[in-house]
Amino acid sequence: MKLSGTSEITKRACWKCGAPIASLDVCTECAALQPFPEGIDYFTLFGIGPRLNVDLARLEATFYALSRKFHPDFYQKKSSEEQAISLENSALVNKAYRTLRDPLQRTEYLIQQVDGGNGVSAEAPADLFDEILELQELLESVKESSGDSSRRGQLRDALTNEQARFEQIQDQGKQALERIATEWDGLQEISEKREWTEEQRRLLSGMKKIVSRRAYLDRVLNDIQTGIETLEKGS
Repeated sequence: MKLSGTSEITKRACWKCGAPIASLDVCTECAALQPFPEGIDYFTLFGIGPRLNVDLARLEATFYALSRKFHPDFYQKKSSEEQAISLENSALVNKAYRTLRDPLQRTEYLIQQVDGGNGVSAEAPADLFDEILELQELLESVKESSGDSSRRGQLRDALTNEQARFEQIQDQGKQALERIATEWDGLQEISEKREWTEEQRRLLSGMKKIVSRRAYLDRVLNDIQTGIETLEKGS
């Protein structure tokens, strides 16, 4: 899949008068509000290109500008078609902003746009197989410790140590993802055709592995927290 290029934005006609569209959202001939181009990506919508390190202040300013432009209140006296378009455009702007302002969601979205598919699956890291197996045994022990306060205390301490260890692993993954993102942004000499180079594909593959690993470890950390809370409740 390719990300939208700015030249693709103009390849459509006004729904009202049929004139070629020369802007993202308004017909220059009849001034009718236009729906966003089908399949437009969030990076193009916010005018930042497929980058992973973004200026959050600029992103927020663009969000507010787009929100004001398409707010349904401004179209109450317009045609039913334009009212519907304002609602659809506003919803897409909100969804895009929520995605782009979060570094991890931004990375996942980029991967989806380039590789296709619905998302990055959570896969167990092969290099942590033994540690995860031991943790699963520890969590099983939590279920068998309801009547032993001393044992619960030992298990809580053990889980707290595991929590700190896996959080450290997650932090290392976050730092690795930041390094790859910087490399990716350094290669953004991309043509309007959005053809990805072998080096960019390599970086995307690395991102995908880290994001998949993080998704799995998020579940692990959630299980650990649940186990600690269970022990603290004494149930």
